[in-house]
Amino acid sequence: MRRPLDAERLREALERLGADLAARGVFVELAVYGGGALILQFAWRRSTWDVDAVVREGYDEAVIAPSVARVAERMDLDPNWLNNAVGMFTPLDEDEALFEISGSYPSGRPPGLRTFVARPHYLLAMKLQALRSLDRGDRDMSDARALAAHLGLDAVEDLACLYRSIYGEEPPVEALARFTSVLVPPR
Repeated sequence: MRRPLDAERLREALERLGADLAARGVFVELAVYGGGALILQFAWRRSTWDVDAVVREGYDEAVIAPSVARVAERMDLDPNWLNNAVGMFTPLDEDEALFEISGSYPSGRPPGLRTFVARPHYLLAMKLQALRSLDRGDRDMSDARALAAHLGLDAVEDLACLYRSIYGEEPPVEALARFTSVLVPPR
């Protein structure tokens, strides 16, 4: 039975992915979002089933697939453990200031992989956008609450302003209706 990725397993998966890429003579940069980015930055996010990531501009997206498959097989991960489904929540032009370097893998050797994580304010904006849909479960709301608390945001207008600063438009009505719930302190 497959287990979710916690911080230790996620770092192991990235180590293995970087080592496999390096062994093939390939180097790739990934932008990591969602639960994966939260796990790499905060102890309060304990696990995720998959890692939302996009190969950064200038790197070959197709070259990573065989390495992702090998890591999935070796670690008994879902074949889609690393996926780019996050694209529907990202703005068309992502400013470099929205990311910070997270790590190079494998550690202590020439890397095959460098990861960048979305910064907390960007992750919160993405979580706010995800609130448009009620069928996504409680995880987005819990993450949004924790991120808002971390960033010291305590008013609906603060959340709306953050959203506008990232997406350049007003928050969707469906999401805006849930912003008040984001301001409930995280458990």
